[in-house]
Amino acid sequence: MINIKYIYSIIFISLSGWAIYAYLTTTEIIQSQKTYAHIINISGKQRMLSQKTALIAKRFYETKNQALKNHLIELYNLMEKDHHEIISTYITSDRIKAIYYQSPKRLNKSTEYYLSLVSNFIKTPDAIVLKELELASYELLPKINNAVSVFESESNKKTNTLMEREYFILMGTLLTLIIEALVIVIPSIRISTRNEEKLQQLVNDRTHELEKLSVTDQLTGLYNRRKIDAILMQEVEQAQRYNHSFSLILIDIDYFKKVNDTYGHQVGDDVLQTIAKLFSTHVRKSDFVGRWGGEEFLIISLEKDLEKTLIFAEKLRELIQSRQIANVGSMTCSFGISHFIKDDTVSSLLARTDIALYEAKAAGRNCVKVKNS
Repeated sequence: MINIKYIYSIIFISLSGWAIYAYLTTTEIIQSQKTYAHIINISGKQRMLSQKTALIAKRFYETKNQALKNHLIELYNLMEKDHHEIISTYITSDRIKAIYYQSPKRLNKSTEYYLSLVSNFIKTPDAIVLKELELASYELLPKINNAVSVFESESNKKTNTLMEREYFILMGTLLTLIIEALVIVIPSIRISTRNEEKLQQLVNDRTHELEKLSVTDQLTGLYNRRKIDAILMQEVEQAQRYNHSFSLILIDIDYFKKVNDTYGHQVGDDVLQTIAKLFSTHVRKSDFVGRWGGEEFLIISLEKDLEKTLIFAEKLRELIQSRQIANVGSMTCSFGISHFIKDDTVSSLLARTDIALYEAKAAGRNCVKVKNS
């Protein structure tokens, strides 16, 4: 006859094995998701930088303003740094390799060509180089969008893999508990029920953590770029269908690069987290706020009155300016606002909001500008 101790030992080993397997596999996927959240963020930032550099280059050519040239150099250096990080670290799958190195996309070559045009324009700001730069920016944008979509697709694939493993883990756990129920007395069944509940809670906790991770920026805790993009698209569709309005508020932390250069990236992260917390605690429950990329944030305000939105943005600006941040002191932000108008698309609404933000920066920063035409 089988010794009851052996049965207990087998059951204990089985349950322990499933628990360890559940922890290790879900932890692996969650870490992978964090990596994908980072690459989606910087690749999305490449999209923004490709448009910003072209816009700043044109303004510099028109005004010969040295501050614009310095800003263009900063954008160029940041875009070049992020591009090198992507191709040196994150070109791992065949799909991503095809986008960056194979025809017809060849995003690596397109990006390096675009960066070379920006570099040439910084050295020799003439109309011919500017025209080539603007054309290259227009051609580069859909290629970067495609790369971001592939990164997001691979992230979703990782999420689906986790769901499949969790189902396998759950089934194995339940099977082990059924065997235990058939061969062990009632007190042991009660013990096994508690174990089942703990394991189910582990699976639920991991699933909830992953779901939150897929829509959350890991540093600030706000919505990430993918989630805020989806919300914006939905709100534009709703506004077009039901003929109502809302506003976008695009916010950029002033002189953020100086913080990183002077105090280090850890202090820079503290600044981002502090300002993000101010946003999350002061926006209305009906509004949405997310990290747009780098030091930029986007608020989707469902307030129909543009004047009230402007007042709200001013209050946020004053609140940020008055907040003392450890090691840094006072920081400021520039705000660009645009209100949804008839026939607006996501692209046209974002473009006006971006122009408003640059007008705020051109006006000396730490102010709010509205662009609605």
